Amino acid sequence: MSDNYLVIGIITRFQGNKGEVRVKATTDIPERFFDLDTVYLKRGDELKELEIEYIRFHKQFVIIKFFDINSINEAEELKNYQVLIDESEKYLLPEDNFYVDDLIDCEVYLASGSYLGKLIDVIDTSGTDIFLVKGKDKEYMLPASREMILEIDLENKKIIVDPIPGILDL
Repeated sequence: MSDNYLVIGIITRFQGNKGEVRVKATTDIPERFFDLDTVYLKRGDELKELEIEYIRFHKQFVIIKFFDINSINEAEELKNYQVLIDESEKYLLPEDNFYVDDLIDCEVYLASGSYLGKLIDVIDTSGTDIFLVKGKDKEYMLPASREMILEIDLENKKIIVDPIPGILDL
């Protein structure tokens, strides 16, 4: 086990009366839950490892039953815990796809070479994701489209963008 984890969901509440929990997946690949035998739960500074008894889907949620969690009360205590996996278990993504955690804190530059700011968030929309970049005096929202994002260099934590005219003035 490493000291690096990847958040794949958050427990929102208990489900049923057998100790199941309802998880809102924060991964684009919710099916990945089926490949897991254990996960880590984190809230604040507390981190614990739990073994999975079974997983099922209900509507847009992942339902997890952990061994040793057998009642509504025990399941309710897990509310608001993040569900994490060891970084070594993350899936290899197709080319030009990235984990949000890998993009956060990248330095963002314009194609001209000017420094724009630091990527502080990626906003998931129903269409194109939005890069939230914190500049010196303001924040910029840039669509993460192939036309605007020219290069992502994770090794050097650097992103080069060519925004459409006027978008930086918004």
